[in-house]
Amino acid sequence: MNFLRLILLIFLLGYSSTLQADATNVPLSTPQQRDQTAQPSRSESAGETELLDIKGPVEIKDAGNAVILTTAGATGLILLIILIFVWRKRSRKQRAILAHETALQKLAQAQQLIDAHKVDSFVTLIDQTLRTYIEQRFFVSARRKTTREFITGITQGKKIVPEQLTSNKSRLQTWLEHCDMVKFAKADMSAETMGEMLTNLHSFIDSTRMESEN
Repeated sequence: MNFLRLILLIFLLGYSSTLQADATNVPLSTPQQRDQTAQPSRSESAGETELLDIKGPVEIKDAGNAVILTTAGATGLILLIILIFVWRKRSRKQRAILAHETALQKLAQAQQLIDAHKVDSFVTLIDQTLRTYIEQRFFVSARRKTTREFITGITQGKKIVPEQLTSNKSRLQTWLEHCDMVKFAKADMSAETMGEMLTNLHSFIDSTRMESEN
């Protein structure tokens, strides 16, 4: 609706400019013509009744060029807005298609962190990768929300959330709460738990990826 309102506003502005151009092109009377109108002729002052010669037609400038330029400018602006809208929509879809590749590339470092038992680094990687994937794939805000806000949003929020997220709500909540326990409560995590989380996360990304249309 906002896009249609913008196009209507541009059309009204172009129409208003056309009216102003027409009004501007109406010739004004010259000082000499005003003097002739205001002052009586010598014949009239002398009481003579002879008629004055008829003046030629007043030339009015053609306003067609202004109308054409205004219409062309408004049309070009509308086309530009449409192209930007289409480009943004296509770019957004392309990011959604490539979201799983980006996420899997980041998770490739996770196994090394498990082997070195770097729990904090592992949890940070898992948390950021999961939230970024959700935003790029489903266009649902996740990176700037707490776990509670995110889970509440996909289950009780006003926006329509993809079924692939709502059906995995329990798994997502478990992963994010594990990450919160390590980040904020300094909890430990075994290598077995980290390995299981990594495997499940791989499975979630593979099962929810967006396929490209060939």
